[in-house]
Amino acid sequence: MKIKLILTFIISFVAASLCQAHALWIETSSEGQLNKKHIVKVYYGEYAEQLIDSIDNWYSDVKDFEIFLTSPKGNKIKLDKQTNSDHFVSEFVPTEDGIYTISVIHGAKEAYETMRFEFSSIAFVKVGKQEGMTGEHPFHLKSLNDSKKLGSEINLAVYDNSIPLKETEVIIMGPEGWTKTLHSDASGKVSFKPLIPGKYIIEASKTVEKTENWNNQKIDKIWRGTTIAIQVK
Repeated sequence: MKIKLILTFIISFVAASLCQAHALWIETSSEGQLNKKHIVKVYYGEYAEQLIDSIDNWYSDVKDFEIFLTSPKGNKIKLDKQTNSDHFVSEFVPTEDGIYTISVIHGAKEAYETMRFEFSSIAFVKVGKQEGMTGEHPFHLKSLNDSKKLGSEINLAVYDNSIPLKETEVIIMGPEGWTKTLHSDASGKVSFKPLIPGKYIIEASKTVEKTENWNNQKIDKIWRGTTIAIQVK
């Protein structure tokens, strides 16, 4: 019995480590303009090591992800995507003021032993002064700062729909390989002060117990990782 528990722990640890090393993330400007084309890019790689994978090297079928846009009024549409050497590109034209939500959620076809992986990323784009609606979203990170300046505290929160998640691991991956691991508080919040300007990829992750048949594989755990990208000036 002890041997079985040890093996289960090892499998879970190795699988989670493999996933935490790689992440999928959306890059886009957090502000858009009415009736102006807005560009969205999706990457996959080991950002903590400053590595972005070419599309041919993405894990399993992750490159088959779908990307969705939700308008301020709650209308949801699937966006087209175009391939580049190491990322995908999508675009949309905002036609109303408010908050637009861009989301990718993809369960990888290939599992590791009895664990499957779910990669996700959500980005929010503000158009105009009106806040608008953002709706509810599954496991995701949200920035609580409008401006993100060097040396100023940046606050984020981890949610599952509208429920804040406490004690969730959050990894901050910044320029030049800088990383920091935090855990969300009782309100689902984490904070950090960036000391280097540039792009930061933040990933929250959790493992849930769930028994299911996933693509003809017996699964008893799901590793979920979700990201948000921010630019520090």
